[in-house]
Amino acid sequence: MVDVRGCMSIEEETRAEGRGTRRVLAVADQVEPQLYNSTAAEWLGHIDLLVSCGDLPPYYLDYLMTTLDAPLLHVIGNHCEAPHDHTGDCPSSAYPGAVNLNERVVEFVGRQDLPPLLVAGVEGSPLYNKGPHQYSEQQMAWKLRRLVPGLLSNKARTGRYLDVLVTHAPPEGIHDDTDVAHRGFASLLPFIRRFKPTLLLHGHTHRYQPLMPTRTKYEDTEIINAYGHILLELTWKGKQGWKL
Repeated sequence: MVDVRGCMSIEEETRAEGRGTRRVLAVADQVEPQLYNSTAAEWLGHIDLLVSCGDLPPYYLDYLMTTLDAPLLHVIGNHCEAPHDHTGDCPSSAYPGAVNLNERVVEFVGRQDLPPLLVAGVEGSPLYNKGPHQYSEQQMAWKLRRLVPGLLSNKARTGRYLDVLVTHAPPEGIHDDTDVAHRGFASLLPFIRRFKPTLLLHGHTHRYQPLMPTRTKYEDTEIINAYGHILLELTWKGKQGWKL
């Protein structure tokens, strides 16, 4: 378990029930001029947390963190522009100041008067040309299994497994496409049913048509394609956790 911003007392969490909100800006896949702009902070307003769902260059994410004065949690997509080492991995130094969520469960605290946001993530796309950050269905299922100990710990401590799951590729049959590179991962579906995150944020599927769906409800989880950007406001609902 990784505590991103500190810890919170039970008393603080109790006081926060029913009245707290967090503003989350999720981004993916495309550098947008309206965000890569010195006026972004003016029209967006305060942002509590940045989330990147992958395929964005480090310089852009660094700019957003600096301009919006917000911490960043991220996963890497199949088109990672950062340098890779001899094993094909992307070192954490390529994204300074950011927290890589891949196979990790973290508590984002931020404001000390609010309960933590429970976040986990897995990187990458389906395997299509043996490039970096591409995985078979079996490999993705294994990556998801590695999250389970942290999720069980969350449940024991807080009464809930997970608030936000961050991926690059979507689940199978939801916001995905028919070509090999852009199909979704089937293993995400039983994971969602079992651990019931409020949100699954993903990228990878580009929105070339304005009528393409970007939000789909699956069981208790809102699945959102963050292509470009999307601004979300989460509200603390006590025992229900963080909800849209």
